[in-house]
Amino acid sequence: MPPEWIHSNNDSSFSSADRQPEHAARSQKTPRAENNHHAGNNSQQVNRSQEADRPEDDKTTRFQSALYALIGPERYQKWFAGQVTVQIEGDVLQIGVPSPFVIKHMLREFQQVANTAAQECLGLSAQVRFEVDQSAAARQQRTLMEEPPASVPLRDSTFVESPAADQRTDVPPPAPLFANTTPAPPAPARQPQPPQQPGTAQPVTAQPAGEPGGQKAKLPPRRRRFAQLDDFVAEENNHVALSMARVVAQEPGENYNPLYFYGGVGTGKTHLLEGIHSETRQLYPELMVMYLTAEAFANYYTKALREKSLPSFRRRFRSIDVLLVDDVDFLDSKKGIQEEFCHTIQELLAYRRQIVLAADRHPRMLTNIRQDLCSRFLAGLVTRLEAPDEQSRQEIVRQQAKKVGLPISPEAVDYISRKFTRSARELLGAVNCLQTYHHLTGRAIGVTATREVLKDLERDCLRIVRTVDVQRAVCDLFGVSQGDLVSAKRTRQLAQPRMVAMYLTRKLTHAAYQEIGQQFGGRNHSTVMSAERKMQQMLEQNGSMKISARDWTVQEVISMLQEQLQVG
Repeated sequence: MPPEWIHSNNDSSFSSADRQPEHAARSQKTPRAENNHHAGNNSQQVNRSQEADRPEDDKTTRFQSALYALIGPERYQKWFAGQVTVQIEGDVLQIGVPSPFVIKHMLREFQQVANTAAQECLGLSAQVRFEVDQSAAARQQRTLMEEPPASVPLRDSTFVESPAADQRTDVPPPAPLFANTTPAPPAPARQPQPPQQPGTAQPVTAQPAGEPGGQKAKLPPRRRRFAQLDDFVAEENNHVALSMARVVAQEPGENYNPLYFYGGVGTGKTHLLEGIHSETRQLYPELMVMYLTAEAFANYYTKALREKSLPSFRRRFRSIDVLLVDDVDFLDSKKGIQEEFCHTIQELLAYRRQIVLAADRHPRMLTNIRQDLCSRFLAGLVTRLEAPDEQSRQEIVRQQAKKVGLPISPEAVDYISRKFTRSARELLGAVNCLQTYHHLTGRAIGVTATREVLKDLERDCLRIVRTVDVQRAVCDLFGVSQGDLVSAKRTRQLAQPRMVAMYLTRKLTHAAYQEIGQQFGGRNHSTVMSAERKMQQMLEQNGSMKISARDWTVQEVISMLQEQLQVG
């Protein structure tokens, strides 16, 4: 039997704790009648009146039992127990749900099976209708407000679940199926709290070192601060990526599934994932939303293997409504973890759960990843994030200056946006340096002060690229070993990677031709010059290269490698 539940109808509400199953009620009716044979007519009339009120109650009970048997306890607990209301009007059984998104899911997953259960209870003409019930939404919001949200220690900040995740356990406790629509009793009075930004920690008031009993006050675990989509600066270069993120947050599972972002360091991949996490939680507090890195997923999987708790691990990850995984390129070359991740992705996609991924490379550039996993990534929408252009960099500087309360001149903003061009993180670091200077000196921030304060930071941000760095990046991309790259072998598999590596070494290190030749297996300077000429011709003619069974333009390959080497 399903857990105890409470339902509502047009006239009144009943609890199953106050009644017994139909067959049990019938079995006890005769003894009760015999024992009360000599009771007054008034009590008999009251009993008959109470029994007359119960037929609809029994129909709802039978519907509950039929639905529980058809969909199983796990799906029953997740989507019906304590989360919906029910009303019976003739042959129509109305189920109230808290949001339009839940209606879409219910119609897709449960319309047919709910009709079957209703027809067993109300007759063949019965039908089920799903509607938004404001009382269910208010009750769900009240539950989230009264229960403490999930908190994640800073030491494990790569794994964050929504508050709804803490309300679900591997063995769900008994809960009402259809919640009572009557107003809940007033909660105990609370001290008013200031409004809290979603995804941010509550401010903590400092306590004196000594407390009664001689113990020091302990700070509660701090929660990770999540970025917001509204704060993402996207001009023409990244406007499409931001639009796709908003669509996914507003209608998870409906479009662009999976959604895959890729780009260099500091282009905003993590910001978009965090923004989707924040906005989805605001719009759909009943959904389980999880953000974590691929490394965190691998650590949880390894721990489950070690502790022999794989079933619990799989139940946890395969019941998520919105899964956001950062740094997917971490899975490259990790075959065992790739297999588990692939099965998790397949299970979530089968139930149209939303998946959002981020990596530093296009899926085709992950040369040591399973083909079926790569095809899953490519089946959705793959979107590249570009480094911020000058207009975007200026807006990032202005936003960060406003955030930290830094008075800065427009000329200083222009100077910073011109000098720090590779990553948004460089811009944030520059503003933070200026804010510290302003806090210590109280001086205004103009171009002169900006140039003086940031001269050391500007020099440190210029990354020195070495030949070995170029060789390593090219080998990772083409899937060849560094030993083969500098060897005397002349196979076609090695010719293109070697040519690309020589060209980039010349461009990024400005080393002499003879020096480059020595670092590539003792080749002479004419070989390096020939490789450079061929690469320039291919760039001018928009030539292509085959990497992981797909053709890429030479410009795409060079741009990606150059960005990776210069930004890091």
